[in-house]
Amino acid sequence: MNLLNVVGLGPGDPELITMKGYKMLLSADIIFYPETSLKMAENILKFYSIDQKKLFPLNFNINSMESKTDFKKYASMISEKLKDGFNVVYAVEGEPMLYSTFLDIVPYIDFNFTVIPGISSVNGGSAELKISLATKNEPLLILPAINDYNYMKRMIDSFRNVAIIKVKKAKNTLKRILSEGRYNYYIIGNVTGENQKIYRDMDEVQDYMVILFIFH
Repeated sequence: MNLLNVVGLGPGDPELITMKGYKMLLSADIIFYPETSLKMAENILKFYSIDQKKLFPLNFNINSMESKTDFKKYASMISEKLKDGFNVVYAVEGEPMLYSTFLDIVPYIDFNFTVIPGISSVNGGSAELKISLATKNEPLLILPAINDYNYMKRMIDSFRNVAIIKVKKAKNTLKRILSEGRYNYYIIGNVTGENQKIYRDMDEVQDYMVILFIFH
């Protein structure tokens, strides 16, 4: 059975992909990718004029948790194409090994895979804002937004440098925390994409793919 090649597509700008990843996309017989309402992966693949016949979208609902049945089905679909001898790629936005849809599928696979890393939205966001994530001996916490005040407050106050992803999930909680402490913070959405936006405060946040950086 062939190896699955997992390619990180980067945070949004189609040109923020490694040369190795780009070559892998061009050589693929079949490319599976997460299809969501944001169409991030799809738009990047279209930018490179990938033959539509090679593309196999896997539906992921960004506003809910998919069932294990869906993940098992997707793993089985990929496995069958590998068994048939195809050169198969799973192309995912951001970095495959950091909060990606590929990690939802991993527990159900019966095949080996290689990973071509991508630029994460956290790295893309810090570059766009020109802010240091961490230096020398400083730790960095990357945290998914959870609508639990006590948990989020404790985690934020435990680290000097914090990056929180998908902040809309806990918008009011994070707004409350920011109002209570003397934090330096930055908010950016749709990192490196055409509709990238820098927000002044949590009240402005409407988009799903938004990152909050906190330093204190």
